Amino acid sequence: MPRPRKCRRLSACVPCSMFKPNGIPSVELTKIQLEADEFEALNLGDVEKMSQLDAAARMGISRQTFGNLLASARKKVATAITRGHALVLPQERQES
Repeated sequence: MPRPRKCRRLSACVPCSMFKPNGIPSVELTKIQLEADEFEALNLGDVEKMSQLDAAARMGISRQTFGNLLASARKKVATAITRGHALVLPQERQES
């Protein structure tokens, strides 16, 4: 049985709802959902250049969990870009 999810502090504002290839209607694209905690990890780790330890502390999670979220987010973004999929961003901030 998996452990219950720990409450995560999220602060990044999402600028739009989706990134997609230009000229292709979104209904024709495979959609990849980027979760709110993955978006936050990507923002803290890659945009704000925080260390994993500091970013994990800000989110209220372990460094290992932060690293897993960051790796998952990077994979989703890379997959969307390289395969021409739509990347769906979280619509509202939430604490899960």
